[in-house]
Amino acid sequence: MDELNQSTNADSVNSIENNQDILHDYADIRWQMATLEAKLKEIEPMAIKQALDIVSQGEAANAKRVVYRTDTVDIVLQLRTYKPSPQDHPDLETLKEFINLETEKAFQLNRDAIAKLEREIAVLEASLVGLKQTDDGLEYVAQYEELVTQLTTQKPILSVKLK
Repeated sequence: MDELNQSTNADSVNSIENNQDILHDYADIRWQMATLEAKLKEIEPMAIKQALDIVSQGEAANAKRVVYRTDTVDIVLQLRTYKPSPQDHPDLETLKEFINLETEKAFQLNRDAIAKLEREIAVLEASLVGLKQTDDGLEYVAQYEELVTQLTTQKPILSVKLK
């Protein structure tokens, strides 16, 4: 019986060591990913410049702007459109302020008519909601929400803090 307990304890220790090995590997891979992501972020501006140079010199592989190709990867130069924000451009900020002032002026000039329309809209929306629902439909909604609550689970994930 004593040998059985020793065998069980040894198995338990081996299992814990295996689990520790897996967690060590997991942490190590996450650290490698963070390191690679930092390196990628560091060299990305240089890679973009090189890709732009290739496209401007007409050396892209085709009209899709493939700037680098191997058996395992294609790097394609894409141009994304980013709209400027008013906070970053004084002219946009000024125009935005003018728009807001004019909107407020229109609201003040038409306050009574706007209030009347908003009341009418609220009444119509309430009527519309009532027309779009049936008692059976409301029951199905309640059943659906209850079933979602019953079927909701928690999935374990690992949170890794890299130091």
